[in-house]
Amino acid sequence: MNTSLQHGIVYYPKSKNRGDDIQSYAALLLTEDAVLCDREHLNDIDKPTKLLCNGWFMTNGANWPPNHKVNPLFLSFHISSKSQRELTSPSSIAYFKQHQPIGCRDTHTLKLLQEHNISSFLSGCLTLTLPKYTGKRGDDILFVDVMRTNYKSSYRKAMVSRMIPKKFKNKIEFVTHFSEDMKSQNSQERLNEAKFLLDRYKKSRVVFTSLIHCALPCIALGTPVVFIDAGFNNNQAKRDRFGGVIDLFPVHLHIDLPFGKRTFLNKLARRSGFYRLFLHKIKPIDESLFNLKETKPTHIKMAKNLKKCVRNFFS
Repeated sequence: MNTSLQHGIVYYPKSKNRGDDIQSYAALLLTEDAVLCDREHLNDIDKPTKLLCNGWFMTNGANWPPNHKVNPLFLSFHISSKSQRELTSPSSIAYFKQHQPIGCRDTHTLKLLQEHNISSFLSGCLTLTLPKYTGKRGDDILFVDVMRTNYKSSYRKAMVSRMIPKKFKNKIEFVTHFSEDMKSQNSQERLNEAKFLLDRYKKSRVVFTSLIHCALPCIALGTPVVFIDAGFNNNQAKRDRFGGVIDLFPVHLHIDLPFGKRTFLNKLARRSGFYRLFLHKIKPIDESLFNLKETKPTHIKMAKNLKKCVRNFFS
């Protein structure tokens, strides 16, 4: 590699979500000698850098676009509602056109860019390129952040408990992607934790989750996965990442939560515990889903294209 030109991948130091690190880990596996570049400060990069620019963008739109020394490959790229105004400003549109085509992680981002006449395509998520696991699986049944985490823990626990069939009540292991400890960990420790999670997922019997960056890696790893769509229907901005993504999941369940909306009366019902009178409306997950044997390989074409794009860019 030319010593005057560095390869880079996107990393978010302030994240409390292991899903961000899983995306960085997937990018790291596809690049050679890559440096970690802070997602929120790509404008501060002062060295010529070929950057694999994937993931959720961004918390601080004022720091966009990246420095002129950055040559980005936009792949698995998502524009969040949080910074949509800055990332669709005239200067941003001009920047995207300079580096098009843009590989979009979801149909929301794809439509948004196409509305501005930017050449773009649906690339899917980079985590789909994780290597498939062909070894022996254990008997672990994992529940990974089932339900959106913006609800109070007492409400979430009550709902999730109702979702689990009685015969599996004592066979579930609960896992979370969210950790305050990430703030005190260095990048290597965090990437090791991401790898540890992936090692758990690949050897599990089945995984239930409401996180796309748990479900998508499971698909790539070949682990049976069930996506639980619970709590996202109360905020459209939280669903903008789903288009073209949840189509890849072999099973997709929708759970209509009692008093799960964002209105004052719904919040009052959750805080007072009144919702408990309606828990019977939550039906247990079909027992057959605990015995899934494989995932559908609908992602393979997308994963191959992702690898090809990265290979051609860094060659």
